[in-house]
Amino acid sequence: MSRDFAKKTSANKRGGASPRQEDAPVTQRRELPPWSWLIFGVVLGFGLAKWQGSGSEPPALPRMAAVPAEPAAVVPPDDSVAPQDEERKRFDFYNLLPQQEVTTAPVEEYQSTPRDTENENLPEYILQVGSFRAKADAERLVAKLKTQGHAPMIASTETASGTWHRVRIGPFKDRRKLNMAQDAMARDNIQSLLIRLPQ
Repeated sequence: MSRDFAKKTSANKRGGASPRQEDAPVTQRRELPPWSWLIFGVVLGFGLAKWQGSGSEPPALPRMAAVPAEPAAVVPPDDSVAPQDEERKRFDFYNLLPQQEVTTAPVEEYQSTPRDTENENLPEYILQVGSFRAKADAERLVAKLKTQGHAPMIASTETASGTWHRVRIGPFKDRRKLNMAQDAMARDNIQSLLIRLPQ
């Protein structure tokens, strides 16, 4: 079997292109960038505007002869027309406001109730600030509370588990004083129990 080495070497000299690629026509299509279309549109628009603006002016219309104006007819003053014009010029709300006035029934003055009668209907509260089995512990807390300006008392009660000595402050009818006492106990880290007294 014989080989044709001449054709092979000539193909290699041309850059190794296959015969199919060599026979194909070389056509390169070059596209314009998008911004060039924008510039083209602006230039075209200016050109059209210049072409339209350079046209001749519209033809002038023929002038008509001046017609003398007739004098306006003088209307004699009428007494019935004058008051209506004056009524229209005036503001109507001056007349409307008195017609829309509303009269109200008299109301008695508010009478505030005195504080004493107000406090009579309020419930009484006491604050229990401690409960001890030993009376000495209860008396120690009472002494501490007296130095702070409170008026504590000890209430001893007998239960099945023994005698309990409860330290209490109060009674309070005024809610403000009760809140102040609760705040003072919270500042001293003393837990207080609010007890409502029966009326």
